[in-house]
Amino acid sequence: MFLYDDNQKVEPEWYIPIIPMVLINGAEGIGTGWACKIPNYGPREIVNNINRMLNHQDPLPMLPSYKNFKGVIHELGQNQYLVSGEVAVLDKNSIEITELPIRTWTQAYKESVLEPMLQGTEKTPALINDYKEYHTDTTVKFLVRMSEEKLAQAEAAGLHKVFKLQSTLTCNSMVLFDHMGCLKRYESVQEILKEFFELRLHYYKLRKDWLVGMLGAESAKLSNQARFVLEKIEGKLSIENKSKRDLIRMLVQRGYESDPVAAWNKAQEKSLEDDDKGNDSDSSVDSGSSSGPNFNYILGMPLWCLTKEKVEELLKQRDTKKAELNELQRKCSEDLWKEDLAVFIEELDVSVLRHWKLLLPSSNKETNLE
Repeated sequence: MFLYDDNQKVEPEWYIPIIPMVLINGAEGIGTGWACKIPNYGPREIVNNINRMLNHQDPLPMLPSYKNFKGVIHELGQNQYLVSGEVAVLDKNSIEITELPIRTWTQAYKESVLEPMLQGTEKTPALINDYKEYHTDTTVKFLVRMSEEKLAQAEAAGLHKVFKLQSTLTCNSMVLFDHMGCLKRYESVQEILKEFFELRLHYYKLRKDWLVGMLGAESAKLSNQARFVLEKIEGKLSIENKSKRDLIRMLVQRGYESDPVAAWNKAQEKSLEDDDKGNDSDSSVDSGSSSGPNFNYILGMPLWCLTKEKVEELLKQRDTKKAELNELQRKCSEDLWKEDLAVFIEELDVSVLRHWKLLLPSSNKETNLE
């Protein structure tokens, strides 16, 4: 349904992508009486689950996933997760921290964790001797030095625990607006995915119906035009020195259709009147005569259409459109969605490959990736 601004049709009330973007991007916020927190999930896992549902299988459980996060996420319970960073022992006196928990920034971590460990307090002696930073704009790297005894104690207690490299992620407030604009609380991410699946599949059915109608109208228009040109060339009909009324009568008697595309567009406009709360006055349909058949698409063709080249081109367009229509009619709504998902994954792979090419040294790009 389109929105209106000063009686002008503007953008739709909402868009519906091929995958649920709220699960890709996550959501977090507080509104009047409601709080929402939804973690991020991997697009490949979501595509895999949608393909499973398209094949009438149940979706698999999904863990939250964050782009470029090198740590580990474990499920503790229903909608509860443990997020762990990365830490490794280099030798008996040093460790290396290469990943922090989700939404923990290097500066904040340094000030709240490493500095107190370095300085110590009256109640807690210093744990580490020194640390150095080797971060980049996309990676984290702390090199921490400590005594052999303190390192052994930290390992016994657990490095993740001692260096505060773990956090919990709880998702018990998954509140979203549904397609009707009503607030709804979801118990699990699978419930969000399934509701999106049913809605999106319904719109794929509508898309197929629309495409079949459009291609059918375009195919019929080209077929009528090709037939008219061929019959004119073969001398089966004559249009010279005849009145418009006689020409229209002749075409009707010979079974030619009134402009199929114009008729289909009119039907679409009429079906959308209730949803759009009125017709759009700016219509691209050239109806010709409002009280009779519209043969402008035939009688308005230029004489160039009678040349051999134009006839061949018109026949080719007709055959191509018919083939496109037949191919679409053989597909079901699920097939259309699968094709879109395949294209999405292909483009995702291309973007990942391009990203790694940019990161590699120029001398190694072609040898390693091409």
